Amino acid sequence: MRAPILVSFSQRLRGLVGDARCRYFDLRHGVRTCGDVALADLHVTGQTLGHAVHYAPSHPKFLFEMLRHLAIDYTQYEFVDLGSGKGRALLVASEFPFRRITGVEFARELHEIASENIRRYRGGTQKCREITALHCDAMEYRFAEVPTVVFMFNPFRPAVLTPVLRELEASIRRRPRDVILVYQSPFHGHLVESETSLRLISEHRYHNVYRFFASGP
Repeated sequence: MRAPILVSFSQRLRGLVGDARCRYFDLRHGVRTCGDVALADLHVTGQTLGHAVHYAPSHPKFLFEMLRHLAIDYTQYEFVDLGSGKGRALLVASEFPFRRITGVEFARELHEIASENIRRYRGGTQKCREITALHCDAMEYRFAEVPTVVFMFNPFRPAVLTPVLRELEASIRRRPRDVILVYQSPFHGHLVESETSLRLISEHRYHNVYRFFASGP
């Protein structure tokens, strides 16, 4: 009869440890990326609003491990975070030598926080300083035709995800190149393979990885 209590305590303890690590990340780097944000607390308009998902930052450890295991020459790739929120993924990505880093966020409040975080970030091991935070609707974003790592933490529902994926596919058709999509909490993962040439190459506890090889793996 005690097992459920133990499980509940264990889950709560992991949550507290995870939260403490996130706050330490902010304290260490002089930024503020912690805290979920409900859509109702943001001043946003447009057709994306009804299909967006509340903001919740990815855990720094998850981001570091995910990026570390990509096994790519980072200098050849742009990193793009769709629904970049307060910019935590952009900051972690800057610890890797990407050619450039871009965040796309439609909520002005979050975009402004991300811009300030980019300016304030203190990282002695930072390897990429070409970081751009864009305040725009993801459906209006146009992918640069260079090798790209796209990251999404379930930022929107199919009504927005589908046209975003179609634009990504259009850019691949214009210029075939290596494209990797890391989809955390991949609730609509089936759309990736139905709307693009990317194919699932690995499944993990918290995310899926999809990839298009321009000339084969």
